[in-house]
Amino acid sequence: MAANESKPSLLVGVLSKLLHSSELASIEILPGALKDWAIVDLPPEAPKPSSHFPFVFVEGNLGIPQKVLHALYLAAVSLPWRSSGADDAIASSSVIILLNPAHQTALNARKSLMKEGHLDPEKELVLMELISRGSPECAKQSIVWDHRRWCLNRIYGMMGPVNTAHPLQFWASSEEMQLFPKIGPAVVQRELALTQHTCETYPRNYHSWAYWHFIIDVCYASICSSNNNERQQEFLRIVTAECIRIRRWIEQHVSDYSAMHQLFQSLTLLNRLRTIGVLIDEINGDLTTSMLINHALSLVTTYPSHESLWMYLRVALSGATTTELVEISDKLERQNLPSPYFKQQLFKWFSVSTEVHSCI
Repeated sequence: MAANESKPSLLVGVLSKLLHSSELASIEILPGALKDWAIVDLPPEAPKPSSHFPFVFVEGNLGIPQKVLHALYLAAVSLPWRSSGADDAIASSSVIILLNPAHQTALNARKSLMKEGHLDPEKELVLMELISRGSPECAKQSIVWDHRRWCLNRIYGMMGPVNTAHPLQFWASSEEMQLFPKIGPAVVQRELALTQHTCETYPRNYHSWAYWHFIIDVCYASICSSNNNERQQEFLRIVTAECIRIRRWIEQHVSDYSAMHQLFQSLTLLNRLRTIGVLIDEINGDLTTSMLINHALSLVTTYPSHESLWMYLRVALSGATTTELVEISDKLERQNLPSPYFKQQLFKWFSVSTEVHSCI
């Protein structure tokens, strides 16, 4: 009996070793129980799922039956890992965050383990990325993205003084930028690739988009803090490429207002860089206010039943002149779009905006 009772706690350690293995390439929580996967045909070299190894592990790809993970989670939280040694704390906390990534106590324990040198923050980033890619639940938790930011600061240090002439609406101040991680273009690309994946797996993922905004903000701070023109242009190419990608993303995800909002905010950043002479035509990518208006207008006329696109158009027009507002209002009026309510709401906003413009 005692041996049977101790088995889940032993399996917590087995799973932890798999999660921290350098061979690990992906993580997936599988539906069902061990019995559903014990009968699956696997390659001869792969271990057969059993009560001693209730996992599917093939060529670095780890599958954990959901009922097995629930049992191991209960075992992990019941162990005295907070008052135990580093190995027990690493094992229990890794199993806990796999099922409950918003478990603040477990994440804080892992921060302490990194500070004490028991956990490598680079490997922690890899593990958290694998969990984020394998679990939609993980990607929608703000605390997971905060943990990722903390790890980046731990590895790369803080950026230090950043010289920005004037604060830019929607973006960090000079004081806030000093606390950003000092990461290079390769790390930026990796982080952006992760946000792209998590936005795909969990549609309209606000926290993933907020992290995307943070990484673009890091690019902006890097541009402002660097005296190396080549390095500035490298970060600029990343930002413009992301804006072009998001423009395509919006065309394929016409209900994702978070993406539309981020594109608009990013154009304000590019407009500032264009004004101060940092953004050159070679990498401009036609990312202008006029482009944004035309893009939103074309999508509204193609998919008029999506309220998010009407909101996108309204945001795009926030910097338009009275003449531009009247021209677009006339163009929409002439089109017999099957969403009169959204159009009427936009026209009400038009009338208020033109009155404001005429008073300026």
